[in-house]
Amino acid sequence: MSLKHAILGFLSFAPFSGYDLKKAFDRSVQHFWPANQSQIYRTLAQLDEEGLVEKEVVEREERLDMKIYNITETGRAELQQWLSTPLPEHDTREPFLIQVYFGGKLSDEEILNLLNLKLKEIEERLAVYEAVYQMTQNTPSKVTDPRTVFFAMLTLELGYINSKSDATWLRSAIERVETKNYNIQIGK
Repeated sequence: MSLKHAILGFLSFAPFSGYDLKKAFDRSVQHFWPANQSQIYRTLAQLDEEGLVEKEVVEREERLDMKIYNITETGRAELQQWLSTPLPEHDTREPFLIQVYFGGKLSDEEILNLLNLKLKEIEERLAVYEAVYQMTQNTPSKVTDPRTVFFAMLTLELGYINSKSDATWLRSAIERVETKNYNIQIGK
């Protein structure tokens, strides 16, 4: 996924300033597509140059002028084309799994430390997913179409389900290392 298309997607809902786009990312898609402020501003400038967005400058007396971005018809067409085109499969390298794969070279204490740290990280991610979900339930959204909200929330649901599954697997692996039960649980 490109940041360009994520920004166009947000702008298809409503006009945003760069600052408001950053808040929108943080409140909705940060669990799978984080973006920092400088990336957003750089991409907005590129989109403006390509004619995919229009910029309106709002003058303010005491502070810097604010730029509000609107998606253009060309931007909508670009977004529609990208959304409807299947993406190629991406490379899913997971360094942690290389550590697990060669974990037999570590002592039980060392591998348990790695597994427990990963479990803690995943539990923290689950807490973030739950907090994002609660925030979406308690905060009025600019998006009011239930179907659009449903698809946006499906991404959160997938992250939550995958992380829950990872946590279950890690707890099982930790228990098996602790009890020296080296049986694999595929097909059971």
